[in-house]
Amino acid sequence: MYKGKKKKASNRSRILECIYRNAPIARTDIAEETEITPATVTMNVTTLISEGFVRELGEASTDEGSSGRKRVLIDIIPDRAYSIGLEFTQKALVICITDLKGRIRFQHVEPFNEELAGRITDAIIDGVKGLVAESGISWDEIVGIGAAVPGHMNGSASSLVTNRKTWQNFDPKRIEQELPLPIVCENNARCMALGEYLFSPQESPDSFAFFHVGMGMFCANVVDGEMFLGENYVAGEIGHTIVSEGGRRCECGKYGCLQTYASENHLIRNAKLLYKNTPNTILRSLVPDDSLITIETITTAYSMGDPVIGMYIAEALKYLGITISNIAIITNPGKIFLHGQLFDNQDIQNELMDYIERQLIFVDRTYAGNVEILPYTAADGAVGASALAILRFFIRPAMGE
Repeated sequence: MYKGKKKKASNRSRILECIYRNAPIARTDIAEETEITPATVTMNVTTLISEGFVRELGEASTDEGSSGRKRVLIDIIPDRAYSIGLEFTQKALVICITDLKGRIRFQHVEPFNEELAGRITDAIIDGVKGLVAESGISWDEIVGIGAAVPGHMNGSASSLVTNRKTWQNFDPKRIEQELPLPIVCENNARCMALGEYLFSPQESPDSFAFFHVGMGMFCANVVDGEMFLGENYVAGEIGHTIVSEGGRRCECGKYGCLQTYASENHLIRNAKLLYKNTPNTILRSLVPDDSLITIETITTAYSMGDPVIGMYIAEALKYLGITISNIAIITNPGKIFLHGQLFDNQDIQNELMDYIERQLIFVDRTYAGNVEILPYTAADGAVGASALAILRFFIRPAMGE
């Protein structure tokens, strides 16, 4: 499991992370940002340049007539090395090779089915081997493998902790034995948050919340550049907060959990019941069989005016809006990122943001501007896992577990 910066980072690690977060940046600015002496910064940057990981971009523009030493800007060289990221969910297994800036260079996608779930470890091993062979990139050019998992890893990082038995055959130890690379695993929403932190530094502050809504839901929290983990598996499990006392029974055993109203699993489950029991639902014009209903089917029916789907979505957005507003009030992060295929629909985006604005208007009319809905792609988790591997094996390798 990725442990953040609990151990003191080396000067090299702090300098690399500073470059990632602030590039293009001059050596003098790195020294000021990290509080490392200019001489030490210069020595480390010179080494990184000689190793081919960093390059000089040229002199920074200065005001006419200014004096003093010219400020030479530097940045990471993206294709000096690569990282492998993967995510497996009840939608698909996605494996990608990215450069050091998170750009996907090669990708493998295998749609979910029960057979894939049963052989997930072999599917990952075969998929990674095949993708590396296809890419022509040597194993030595890859810093490591990150795995975004639908749950949490146990204390020894040997098995997945989740309410579902779908992924009980996932074995990261065997993956590491079969492949010539180290592997690190973390919750998929936390991986996506790390992807925002590392690959979108201009948009992500040092402290933010990342609220992912998928088949389940999770809220990852980055605080001063560190992932907040808490003392056990509870931290971030936003889907199990109560939004309707005495409401629907959740798989966790409680009643009225948020995910029983707003997760993709529950929206799809309700839509399938509607399809079977209501002859005039718009869903029937979109798919020939209820087994083909996806979250996209549901959001399309919503925009087309299906009244029952509209009721389901309105209820989901109400409880999501309340929860997001509570996060803003309780933790006051620099930003709240919302992520999920549900939010791809513009009508849903507009309704949700309107609800959040009304919830937060008493705080500050402009505060809702700190809530940002991110574009969704099926590879977001895998790219986040690649960021996890870069942080663990390239930027902070000496910090260990």
